Amino acid sequence: MNYRSASTTMLFVAGLLLLPAGPAAAQAVAPAAAPAPVGVVKRLAGTVSLERAGTRSAAAVGATVLPGDTLRTGADGAVGITLADDTLLTLGADSELVLDSFSFDSTTHDGGLLVSLWRGTVGVVTGLIGRKAPEKLRFQTRTVVLGVRGTEFIVDASGVAR
Repeated sequence: MNYRSASTTMLFVAGLLLLPAGPAAAQAVAPAAAPAPVGVVKRLAGTVSLERAGTRSAAAVGATVLPGDTLRTGADGAVGITLADDTLLTLGADSELVLDSFSFDSTTHDGGLLVSLWRGTVGVVTGLIGRKAPEKLRFQTRTVVLGVRGTEFIVDASGVAR
């Protein structure tokens, strides 16, 4: 072994010795898990964008929806989303909706949903969460927070200035 390869080997071994050991080390080095998808875009028409972590892109049928995503429709836009508990959300033209939080246990049907509609309209058909615990579904606009007590309804925030 020559001097150069021996030095490189020693540096490599020294670097390994400096790494933390044990299960905590694996957690420290492992990348954070991405949030699980909570829904999917089933239908769309016209201009629809999906904003995630500050990046906006055109929405497409089959695109997954995550907690924290913002959906925007243009003057000609509409989009239909199905959430994991079979809740259906349909945004009309010139709408902006944020899926603030969503949790759902497919075994017990426990969970919750918080949606912010900043402008426009959203039609809602509640799914399994709404059937089991309607009080766990909340929709908010700039001026009101709605608690759900029915299975189908429309929220209209089109008169709200941004």
